[in-house]
Amino acid sequence: MLPARTNRRTVVTAAVSVFLVFLLGSQLHLLDPWAANPHAYLTTSFTEGSAHLPCHGLPGANDTLVILKTGAGEIEDKLPIHLETTFRCYPNFIIFSDWAETFRGNVVFDALEDVGSDLKETHEDFDLYRRLQRGGRAALAPSELSGQLSRPPGAGGKPSNAGWNLDKYKFLPMVRRTLEEHPAKKWYLFIETDTYILWNTLLAYISALDATKPYYVGGQTWIGDVLFAHGGTGFIVSRPALEMVVKEYIEHKSEWETFTKNHWAGDCVLGKAFKDSGVPLTEAWPIWQGDDIGNMNYDRVDNGVRRQWCAPTAAYHHISPPVVRDLWEFEQQWTSKKSKDEAQFLRHRDVFGEYILPRTLQERTDWDNHSDKELSASSSPDDCRALCEQDKSCLQWAVSPDSKCLSTSRPNLGESSEGTHSGWISKRMWEFYDTGPHCDGAQWIV
Repeated sequence: MLPARTNRRTVVTAAVSVFLVFLLGSQLHLLDPWAANPHAYLTTSFTEGSAHLPCHGLPGANDTLVILKTGAGEIEDKLPIHLETTFRCYPNFIIFSDWAETFRGNVVFDALEDVGSDLKETHEDFDLYRRLQRGGRAALAPSELSGQLSRPPGAGGKPSNAGWNLDKYKFLPMVRRTLEEHPAKKWYLFIETDTYILWNTLLAYISALDATKPYYVGGQTWIGDVLFAHGGTGFIVSRPALEMVVKEYIEHKSEWETFTKNHWAGDCVLGKAFKDSGVPLTEAWPIWQGDDIGNMNYDRVDNGVRRQWCAPTAAYHHISPPVVRDLWEFEQQWTSKKSKDEAQFLRHRDVFGEYILPRTLQERTDWDNHSDKELSASSSPDDCRALCEQDKSCLQWAVSPDSKCLSTSRPNLGESSEGTHSGWISKRMWEFYDTGPHCDGAQWIV
C-alpha cells in the first residue's frame, strides 16, 4: 500500500519517472506491450529459487491448498506460465484435468475418475474423454486446443466445445478427491488457468475469517435461482464446508450426476451442492472479480459510494499467460517491500495507482483500452488525441482498425488487440487517481 495521501503521488511519480527514463534510454518497442516487461528497469530478479521469492513463507500459506482445474485442450498453452510464476509461491497445490498425466514433473489427477461408468462409457459429453483414454493429448484435433486466449466468444459458455461440455462434470468429483488427498488443510482455494490470485491479499483475507466455520467464499453470480461462486473468478472453501459438500455428494452421487448432465455450468452445480449441504455462499464481490485487470469499472458507484475503489482485491478472471507473468512480477516487487510478519493486501485503488497508471504513459499500437464512444467516423491517432483533449470528460481514446475515433471517461488499461491504437490523457488519469476517495481499514466481507 502507498503511504499517506500527501506522499502518495510523489512515490508513484518517482517510479513513473524512472520508467520513462528506461523507456527512452532503451528505445523499447511497444508493439507487444506485455512482452515488453514494464518492470525491466527494476534491479530485483525473480528467476532464483522459490525459497528466496518475496511471496515465500507468508502467514497462512502452509494452511492453504491451491486446486487448479484445467483440461487437456488447454494445459500446454496455459499451465506452464503458472508453473513458472504463481505456483512458485504456493507451498501446497494439486492439479486436476480430464486426462491423468505427469506434466513437466507435476502429477495431474483425473477429475472425472469418480463419474459413473454408464456416463463415461456412453454419453456424448464424454466422447472427448474416451478419446483421451485411448490416445492421450495426441488424440486432440487442432480445433480442440485453446491457445492462449482466455475470453470466451460469447456469454453462456461454449456448447460446441467438447472440453467445455466435459468440464461441468469435474467440480464435484474434484472436491471429493481434494479432501481425500489433503484432509487436514484449513483452506482450499479453487482456481482455473485464467484466474489470477493476488496471494498476499488472499492470505490477508482468510486471516480475517474463522477457519473452523463452514465458509464458501467467491464472486457471486446467478443461474436461475441458484446463487454460486463463479469458477473462473476463483473461490475459497474452509475445511468444514468442504467436508459438508463432499458428504452431500457421496450420499447422493447418482442424483448429482443426473443434475449435472442436465445442466450446463459445473460451478453452478457445485454452488447448489454447497447450498444443499447447508453452506451458503459468502458473496465476496468486489474482492473477487469476474473481470480482467485491463477492463475494470474503477469509476463504479453503488448507492453514492465508490465501493470497489477502496475494497481489497484478491482475484481477477480472463487473465492470459503474458498478463499472468506481468501481474506476478508486479506482485513480487510489491511484496518485496513489505514485512512478512503481518498481513498485507492491495486495494483496487492501490492496483490502479501502482500497476495501471505506469502502463498508460505511452500510446500503444495493437492495443485496445476499451474506449467505446465514437467521436469521429474516420481519424488518425493525432486527430483522435486532439478530439479527446477537447472533451474535458475524456480520459482515454483509441483508433479502431476501421479508423473510428473512440473515447471514454472510464479509465482502463485494456488488452492486446491487433489493429487498434490507444492512448491516454495522462494528466486526467492522474487527476482521477488523486481525487478518488481515501481508503481506511480492510473492509473484508465476512
